[in-house]
Amino acid sequence: MQLVAVTVLLGVLALRLVVLPRFGRQDGGPGDIIATAGPRALGWARAAIGAIGIATVLRLAAQHAAMFGTEEHWSRATIGALLLQSGWGRGWWLALAGVLAGWWATGAVARRRGFAWPVLAAGAVALVVSLSLSGHPVAAERPVLAVAIDALHVIGAGGWVGSLAMLIVVAVPVAMRSAEAERHGHVARLVTAFSPTALGFAGLAALTGTLAAWRNIDTLAALWSSGYGQRLLAKLAMLSVAAGTGAYNWKRVLPALGTAPATRRLRGSATIELVAALVVLVITAVLVATPLPAEIAKP
Repeated sequence: MQLVAVTVLLGVLALRLVVLPRFGRQDGGPGDIIATAGPRALGWARAAIGAIGIATVLRLAAQHAAMFGTEEHWSRATIGALLLQSGWGRGWWLALAGVLAGWWATGAVARRRGFAWPVLAAGAVALVVSLSLSGHPVAAERPVLAVAIDALHVIGAGGWVGSLAMLIVVAVPVAMRSAEAERHGHVARLVTAFSPTALGFAGLAALTGTLAAWRNIDTLAALWSSGYGQRLLAKLAMLSVAAGTGAYNWKRVLPALGTAPATRRLRGSATIELVAALVVLVITAVLVATPLPAEIAKP
């Protein structure tokens, strides 16, 4: 799923460019954890970009079948109409550019080229905007504003969920390989560095998500009387689970970190938060393909 892969990519960027530098500036933040976690996260980024590249090709085939039918052969005319004469085509080209830039950048990072991380970040932004160009925002009354809000929402949600995933599957396991007397302290410092990042991205996601919902749901009754509204309520329900677990981690788990039992508690509660957030992403992917209430009401 392309949205999940983009989320992983955003999480890698958040971990490498925000969380690990904050961790390194703390007393007791050893450089060997940063040196190990960075390349491991980069491997996830390369896998995510590869998955997005495959999905981009498959999307082209699916869109061709949707526009011209499965019996229509590929031709210069059909490809031109699809890729050069439609808003969907502009989004597809942007996605392709993001994939190519990201693939090159991951290789350049491995070769220690300093400008590669900004290129990877730019490729990620291109991929995020391409998602917005293939969804509901392009049909809004103010498409530029709607696309911007939607893209910021994806960045906020992806930065929060993606960095949480990278913390659990990359950074914490690396820290747990430290000496027994130090490992739980390193985990505590990692989570201390991660928490402001998660709060910032989650706040951005909440703000832009509220604006997008206000735009997409024209009446309160549409929340329970339309398929889009019902799915949005399901998303909000799972989001409350993820946000509530995140608040618990912040208020209760983080202050107690530094011991083995606290680390086990963190892994359990953070996994619950991540699973709930991944369900939110799945529902979001369904929402993208669900007609808005106003679209159904049109004759």
